Amino acid sequence: MNRFLSKDFLSGVMFIVFGLTALYFGNHLALGTPVRMGPGYVPHKLACIMLILGGIISLVPLFGTATRLEKEAIWIPVGVAVILFIPAAHYLVPLFDSVPPWLVAVAGDWFQLIATAGLLALLLLGALVPIFGTARAAPGALEPVEAPKWKPITMVTIGIVLFAVLLERTGMLPALVALVLVASLGSEEFKIVEVIGNMVVLAILSIIVFKIGLGMNIAVIEGVW
Repeated sequence: MNRFLSKDFLSGVMFIVFGLTALYFGNHLALGTPVRMGPGYVPHKLACIMLILGGIISLVPLFGTATRLEKEAIWIPVGVAVILFIPAAHYLVPLFDSVPPWLVAVAGDWFQLIATAGLLALLLLGALVPIFGTARAAPGALEPVEAPKWKPITMVTIGIVLFAVLLERTGMLPALVALVLVASLGSEEFKIVEVIGNMVVLAILSIIVFKIGLGMNIAVIEGVW
C-alpha cells in the first residue's frame, strides 16, 4: 500500500487544507494582540493549530513505516534542518530590510513559524521518501482509506453553510442551533435528547468564550442581545 494514500496521512492533509483555507479567507481581518484581540486573532490561531496538527498527523504514519536506513538518510537531516529553521527565521528575518512584510509577520509569529516549518518538512519528506526510501508500506502496516460516507459529509457541509448565512442575520444562538441540528441529521444514531444537550452546551460555551470572555461584537440573538 502507498504510504501517501493511507487514512492517517490523508486525514492530516485534510486538516492542512482546512487550515490554509481559513488563513486565506481570514487574511483581511485585523489580528490585534493577545491583550486586545482583533476579529481575526482567534480564527488565525485556530488555523495555525490545524496546520500544526495536520502536519503531525501526516508525518506519524510516514515515520512509523520508515526503515532504519530511511530514518538515518532522510528523517534525521530534515528534522535537524526544521529545528534550526524555526529560531533562525524568527531572529534573522527581521534583520533584513528587503524582506517582504508578510515574511516578517510569519517570522514574528511562533504559531505561523512552527506551522510553516511543519509544512516544509512534509514537502521535503514527500519529495525525498520516494527517492531515498520507499513509497510503499508492508501489507497491514497502515489503514486503507474507506469509501466516503456522503450523508454525514453532506449534512455537516449544509450545517456549516447555514451557520455562516444565519450568523449575521439571526445571531449566534439560532445559527448554532441550525448547525448542530442539521449536522446531527447526518448521523446514523440521531437522538433528539443528545442533540438538544449539544446545543445547550455549545451555546453556553460560545457565549462565555466569545461574547463575555473575548468581548467580540457578535449578537447572541439579533435585536435582543
